[in-house]
Amino acid sequence: MAEIIVTDHAKYRLLERGVDVRETKKIANNGKVTKIESDGTITRMGMCDNGLPLTVISKKEGNRIIIKTANYEH
Repeated sequence: MAEIIVTDHAKYRLLERGVDVRETKKIANNGKVTKIESDGTITRMGMCDNGLPLTVISKKEGNRIIIKTANYEH
């Protein structure tokens, strides 16, 4: 499994939005890819344990996944 890093910006946004870091990491690693941008940014979506769909924006760098932000889809 890849090392998962949460940026300071992402930590702030997760706290602001009430998103669980553990759930975010799970979806960043195993969620369904919905978009890949030319700069390597990956959008993934998955269902959290609370029943809400979560979108995670990340970028893979070597063996690491860098989480940029995440938000619930209401």
